[in-house]
Amino acid sequence: MTPEAGTILVISAGGLGRFVPALGAMASIRASHTGAQIILLTAPETAGFAATAPYFDDVWTDHTAAGWDIPHILNLRRRLRATPFTRVYDLDCDGHSLFLFRLMHGIFPKDRAAIAWSGTLPGTQLSHTDPRREAMHLADRWAAQLKAAGIPATMRPDLSWVARHVKSFTLPFRMTDPFVLVAASPGPDGTNWTPARYAELATALGAEGQRPVLLDHRPRPDIAEHMAAHNPACIDLSGKGNLNELILLAWAATAAVGPDNGIMHLVAVAGCKSVVLFDQSSDPALVGQRGSAVTILRRLRLADIPVGEVIAAALKGRPAGTSRVPRGFI
Repeated sequence: MTPEAGTILVISAGGLGRFVPALGAMASIRASHTGAQIILLTAPETAGFAATAPYFDDVWTDHTAAGWDIPHILNLRRRLRATPFTRVYDLDCDGHSLFLFRLMHGIFPKDRAAIAWSGTLPGTQLSHTDPRREAMHLADRWAAQLKAAGIPATMRPDLSWVARHVKSFTLPFRMTDPFVLVAASPGPDGTNWTPARYAELATALGAEGQRPVLLDHRPRPDIAEHMAAHNPACIDLSGKGNLNELILLAWAATAAVGPDNGIMHLVAVAGCKSVVLFDQSSDPALVGQRGSAVTILRRLRLADIPVGEVIAAALKGRPAGTSRVPRGFI
């Protein structure tokens, strides 16, 4: 059984592509610890978004993954050791997790077996030791990990709470017009389509009466210029707005297209019809976006995925109830 009171630490500092799929696990932790104070430790990229989620009482930003910034490391160590955590849920389970564990407990803790750490660190009280873990999809790993820690069922990721955090939303186009989101952030190992291929996509979307709306964490003028030159209706929203506003766009969009990146995880969880491009650098069986509205296209190289196949998958019909934009925004 899981303790309901106390102070719980949830670790999810791996960026948007790992944070969003873990939302179901986070909701399950909250539901199982209704009387606890839950603190999230997350990356700067996801801290603002996480602060709007209904699962945490406080959000701490982890700046230590970016490098050996000694003041940040010492400050985080002080905060972690000053807080009497009754349980830790490590949803990253990577090398940085071991670093955080040592910040909290030292390199050789005296009673490792008594430390209530849900993750993969050997010898801890709640360690998930299933040898099949590495062959599981991320969502299945978290479900098995939480079950081993006393949480029998894991919810699906849900973003219905986002609407109440977007008070107004101004766009240079109407959300009632047909548009397709293009998430041009590179996938793992920096893999991406070329600007010329995105230009081809913009032309094909224009021929189908769809406005391309470019999204990225930061502006990519090379891609934006190529797309606009081949489809003047193209809108570049890269580096603009916040993640809650992006979800609102996903609720209204005809579809979304992009490599395996964090934005594509976000729009897929939002229920947007999503066409995700994979190459050999990542395996959709382990990290792929899930959902009835998700289509995975995979080749040895992203360049081998033709635009025509992407267009066919994106526009072959919208699932019922795709547009879920709250009244007053359109």
